[in-house]
Amino acid sequence: MLSNAMKSSSRLVYCNVRNFTSSGQLNKKVAVLGAAGGIGQPLSLLLKHSPMISQLSLYDLAPYTPGVACDLSHVETLSEVKAYLGPEKLDECLKGCDLVLIPAGLPRKP
Repeated sequence: MLSNAMKSSSRLVYCNVRNFTSSGQLNKKVAVLGAAGGIGQPLSLLLKHSPMISQLSLYDLAPYTPGVACDLSHVETLSEVKAYLGPEKLDECLKGCDLVLIPAGLPRKP
């Protein structure tokens, strides 16, 4: 019983510390590699809603990556969305990134 109380109080303290941090910058650039896939699209939408992100770079090999970026640009937030398509644009996409997320993958083969 005491261990359960300690766990819940430590979670409460962690939440309060996280909400009152003084080192949080609101100018983060995040890249999503595999942004046109089944995980990348909803992940990009969730990231677009984050107030900590000022620039969201979407990269994929799929030809409809610019369409995903266009859809996300209609979400009314302050973050800017850019699409990068193809291997030659990868360096440009990653330039200056604070965080890179890679939900990309290949479908399983039987």
